[in-house]
Amino acid sequence: MKKFIVALIILLAIIFLITSFSELRQIGLVLQKGNILVIGMAVLIEIGWILVLGRSFQTLFRIVGIHKELLPLARLVAAVNFVNIVAPSAGVSGMAVIYSDALKNGHSSARVTVGSLLFLLFDYFGLLTIIFVGLIILFLRNTLNAADVIAFALFLILALTLGGMLYLASRSQSRLIQAVTFIARTVNKIARPFRKHEVLGEENARIFACEIVEGVQALHHVRRGWLRPLLLTLLNKLLLVSILGVIFLAFKVPTTVAVVVAGFSIAYLFVIISPTPAGVGIVEGVMTLALKSLGIPLEAAMVVTLAYRSVTFWFPLLLGMISFRSLHQA
Repeated sequence: MKKFIVALIILLAIIFLITSFSELRQIGLVLQKGNILVIGMAVLIEIGWILVLGRSFQTLFRIVGIHKELLPLARLVAAVNFVNIVAPSAGVSGMAVIYSDALKNGHSSARVTVGSLLFLLFDYFGLLTIIFVGLIILFLRNTLNAADVIAFALFLILALTLGGMLYLASRSQSRLIQAVTFIARTVNKIARPFRKHEVLGEENARIFACEIVEGVQALHHVRRGWLRPLLLTLLNKLLLVSILGVIFLAFKVPTTVAVVVAGFSIAYLFVIISPTPAGVGIVEGVMTLALKSLGIPLEAAMVVTLAYRSVTFWFPLLLGMISFRSLHQA
């Protein structure tokens, strides 16, 4: 059964690549126009970003009492990212990879769940900070639109909901179960016109809530150690912003720090708030239009966007595919 699931995931990845062939062809043509050494520098920064992600997970897992080496964690993070893209299911498929790894290594699934949620919480609030700065820049340049504000509000609600779940878990198991069940019921009701089956099973939601409560108990006596994951989160975002700046340099497109920050903010806002996995097919258009509104010529904006996505989306996807395969060969 396990081999069948692995084969199915790989098949989904192949289908995903085939359906994205035209975009990949465009990216290949675009990359030929840039300075290959500078693009290589962007790829190296991206590898550094993946290692920082692994370090963030390592730090938060240690807080909940799980000790794991950096490189295996970085490989796990890459595999989770890959599975969430090729088999989108509201993050459930990625969590299945994390649970499988926890089971194989004898770790508590409850603690792994809470460690992963803490990572998301730090990551979301780090992104919210950068995106908020980006929206201020757009506002000052009179290019902020209603869609950007609505997307930011939805992202803020998502982050606050996640934080609220962890807070409830530390206070009352019954209230958390009620809240998670309500969320599952609401999501299923919204998705009913589009999907015949439930997106989130209520029984699975209750089990998930109980695991969060069990995992949060490991945090009751933790008073220090929170500064490091916060700093790693900020470093994580600075690396992503710097990659965009390097891409501008690779194609000799004049820009400013403000334009880079604002362009990054819009791109990642719609990576999170998008009906497609990692914003495929949406981020490319939104980011191009955002850069154009900031004074970048349309053709240059398209080139920068496609090159940036090649480094921050397609390259990690390839690494994730390799990581996923190696995880299930070990």
